[in-house]
Parts: sequence; C-alpha cells; structure tokens
Amino acid sequence: MKLERPKAVRVVCLDWGGVLLRICRSWEDACRLAGLPLPASPVDDATRDTRRSLSEDYQLGRLTCDDYFESVARLSPGYAASDIERLHDAYLIAEYDGALELAQELAGSERVASALLSNTNHRHWLRRSEFAAAAVLEHQVASHLHAVAKPNESFYRVLESKTGFSGDQIAYFDDLPENVDAARAIGWQAVRVDYNGDTIAQVRTSLVGVL
Repeated sequence: MKLERPKAVRVVCLDWGGVLLRICRSWEDACRLAGLPLPASPVDDATRDTRRSLSEDYQLGRLTCDDYFESVARLSPGYAASDIERLHDAYLIAEYDGALELAQELAGSERVASALLSNTNHRHWLRRSEFAAAAVLEHQVASHLHAVAKPNESFYRVLESKTGFSGDQIAYFDDLPENVDAARAIGWQAVRVDYNGDTIAQVRTSLVGVL
C-alpha cells in the first residue's frame, strides 16, 4: 500500500515488534525458544486474561520487571520467576532482513525525520541496543516511559510533541489493525504491515516518493 500524500511526509515512524523486529506470538513459541517445557495443561480464560492485564500494566510502567516476572510465575504452575524472565527475553527474536539498512537510510535522510513508537517494557527497551535498527532511529517513544500505550490517542500525541509534526506529515507503520486505525483517526498516513511477510519491503514500497 502506498501513501496517499507522500510529499507531505516529514516523519517516518515505525513500530518495533512486527515491523523492524520479529517477535514471538505465543507463550508456547517463546517456551520452545527459551528451552522451557510447555504448559502441563491448557491455560483457562481467567488466567489468560490476568496475564494479559499484567502485561499491559508492565507496558505502562506500573510494574517493575521483578514484580512482573513473579506475578506471572504465581499464575503459571511449573514455572519460576527466573523461567518467566527467560521466556520474556525469548519474545525478541531477530530483526527482519533489511531492517538496519532501512533505519540507517531514514536516520540519515535530510528530508524526513525517523521515529520509533513502541508498546514495550523496561527489560525489552534496555535490550534495543542488541537490535541495531531500533537504536539508530532519531525519535524514540516507549509506552512504559510515558504511562500510555497504543491505541490510546495520547501516545501518538507524544510523538507529535517530540517531532513537531502532526497529521499527514507523519507516515506510520504498524502490524496491528487497531494501532493503524488509531493513527489514521488523528490524520496520520498509517499503513498496516503483514508481520508474516517481508516487512521491510512493504515499508519501502509505501515510501516511494518519500525517500
């Protein structure tokens, strides 16, 4: 999908997981990558909802890393807090092919500013130096540092405040439809990326006329 108004763009803003970085999409996949046993029994809906709520609180900076790991472990028979920490780390897999080259091109552009807008947490954020593409982008906005996350409009406004640009001056790329819809609702030129495909090629196709 190409942008409707490429000449208006002054900021290219990327999501992290699912656009620049390949991430786990399930507890089971993370267990396999971390070398941990799969759950002995299916997780009930109430436990799954509680885990999701804890994850949201962690992304908003309401929980420390240790509090999060310990809280999830209490809900997960057979797993210690140290296991949850290993599983959590396993969610960050590797950058998509071409991610660094794209980020460097954006960061070096004289025409547009580059930005990262991510729902993340303290431990993952500390690890972004391991993934060079995220580290080189100019403006970096993380949910846990601002106590607000996508798709809340306020989070997008943080990026506008940091860059000094708004509306169709911002091209945004995310893999989740609700986040794309929220960006479009405030006038951003937002594109949904298919995380199962060549994400970097998708972004580059959309940026024809911008770079």
